Amino acid sequence: MQGYDPNFLGQPVPLPKFSPSLIGFVLEKPELMNGVYAPYHNYTVAMNRQLRTPLFAALNIDQTKLKTVSRTDHWRVDTRIGAEYQLNNDYYAANPWDRGHLARKSAAAWGETAREAKQAADDTFFYANAALQHENFNQDEWLALEDWVLALTLDSTNRISVFSGPIFGDFARSITPQGRPTALIPAGFFKVVVYIDQQDQLAVRAFIMLQDEGALRDKQGKRMFNFQRYQVSITEIEAQTGLLFPSQIPDSNPLFFNENAEAADRLNVNSFPEHIEVDTPAEMVAEGDRRETVRDQEISVFIAAALVNPSGEERFGEWVSIINLSNDRVDFAGWTLRDPEAELTLSGSLAPGEAMQVGPLHPLSLANRGGTLSLYNPAGERADRVKYPIQSQRLEDKPVVFALRDLTITG
Repeated sequence: MQGYDPNFLGQPVPLPKFSPSLIGFVLEKPELMNGVYAPYHNYTVAMNRQLRTPLFAALNIDQTKLKTVSRTDHWRVDTRIGAEYQLNNDYYAANPWDRGHLARKSAAAWGETAREAKQAADDTFFYANAALQHENFNQDEWLALEDWVLALTLDSTNRISVFSGPIFGDFARSITPQGRPTALIPAGFFKVVVYIDQQDQLAVRAFIMLQDEGALRDKQGKRMFNFQRYQVSITEIEAQTGLLFPSQIPDSNPLFFNENAEAADRLNVNSFPEHIEVDTPAEMVAEGDRRETVRDQEISVFIAAALVNPSGEERFGEWVSIINLSNDRVDFAGWTLRDPEAELTLSGSLAPGEAMQVGPLHPLSLANRGGTLSLYNPAGERADRVKYPIQSQRLEDKPVVFALRDLTITG
């Protein structure tokens, strides 16, 4: 069985190693490759023996050999690993937690023939390749990131290597099926994407996506989270997972973890370690990209609400509400409201505590599939950024109200 190939890209990209913090956590068995790794078609997994979940899954993707195959949904326990080191279906039944693939079925479904691709796709349905992902996360934001990886156009060889795995926070939630031992729920997940770019250089994009924001408000997990993808440094992922990636991976990643005065000046890096919010491919940072100035924590002007899904002609019915919670009157001459495709110049002014409705929004368009809006002052500094969810038919004519972030009320 051919697992992850470290020479798949034409440049060596070895599997991650393990820091001392993972001593006692890495599953070691003679049945596994090198005593640690479980290879499958096109990917390899290493397991956390105590948490019974993967430490990571390493996947090779050949975009030229991808094939559409039927979905089996036949989940199995890998006997090489042992049932006692995997979370079986008891942990995913009758609750909001999905069996989240780390090596994605459609990304692993490639080979010289349709038969090979089907075998590879079926091989992703092992519990060793799954982790507890909230259904709102697994079927939306995480899926969107995986779709971007599968359709990646930044590479020059049509070959991609991807590392994915869970992150466990300091205050982990848990699940205890009847008659089964308790399992911890990941606070989030990481994904590291490695490829050869158009200049034939090794390139890396790394992401962390939390499913722990605000924690669960009820034990059934039915509250919608505000899931957010962040482009991050490899060092941050290493710090949160205990994994040690080969040096060429952090060296090829464009984001910074440690203080770097030269980079801060040249690239306008706002803070260390870097976290760049990413909801569209255009928001990702590449080598040498200058960062935008973010003053969300300093400017007390907010996007308060938006009518994303009005009845009738949407381009005339959409609106956004902006509120001034500073102590000064704000003149909006030169301010802009932007979506990923266009911007709208604002006007007018607001006294302290006042709000205004902006609409119609053309050339902006609030997509019913969800999206982002950002507010910029005349200096081009970002004053606020909000993310609105998918709008179903039942949400027609119901405004989205955004939380006002980081306000301190003093009496």
